[in-house]
Amino acid sequence: MSELSKYFDEYSFNARVKPALFLVFPIFISLLVLFEPVRTWEGSGLTFLVAFGIINFAANQMSSKGNELQENLFKKWGGAPTTIILRHFDNTLDSFTKSRYMEKLRLVVQNFSPTTYEYERLNPAEADALYASASNYLREHTRDTAKYNLLFKENISYGFSRNIRSFKIMGIFITLASILGSLLAIYFSFLGIESITIGSLVSEVPFEYVGLIIIHLSMLWAWVFLVTEKWVRTRAFAYAKRLYSACEQIKRE
Repeated sequence: MSELSKYFDEYSFNARVKPALFLVFPIFISLLVLFEPVRTWEGSGLTFLVAFGIINFAANQMSSKGNELQENLFKKWGGAPTTIILRHFDNTLDSFTKSRYMEKLRLVVQNFSPTTYEYERLNPAEADALYASASNYLREHTRDTAKYNLLFKENISYGFSRNIRSFKIMGIFITLASILGSLLAIYFSFLGIESITIGSLVSEVPFEYVGLIIIHLSMLWAWVFLVTEKWVRTRAFAYAKRLYSACEQIKRE
């Protein structure tokens, strides 16, 4: 993992490479456990080179697919979270915090004016454009990852969840294929047993093979029950709240 991190910036490594690693992990753990040549020095080197190429390709695809998913989710949710949470009818932020942020935005963002519930109701498109402009300003003025470290971490968490969610179907397919392939490899490894029974398989199958199947099943469970739209939404709104909280640290230029 540390070797791979040398070739990517911090955001790319955590938000794109790690999801790519999670996606292809079932394949490589299966090869490592089931095929002894992979565990040799030569085999390990070749496996790393192949893995690096695949992961690099998958990481690039993560970004593209993640952006596509984001666009679809924002349409479904009724806008970007950074727009939604400034709307007066949304209660993600309490009214006092929202008013304080708007007043601060008025001071630091040129042409920004705090809105009212009535104005937003009568001019929804204009209000959303104003909120989007404010969030764009904040993003451009919070790129110092050392000063805005918590915001940067929230951005990484959102990017990770979004990108990995965009490959959920493929992730489930790869994991199921790895389970089937592993089971077949284990079965054919014990064809020499004269009478194959459940008892003989349990007593004869090495622990690492059993562990491999457990890992695959755990990953399948994670893909199905943890990699969800709700998870992405939670992380997206957490990032939006952190972005607006940063406005209180910014001074008008």
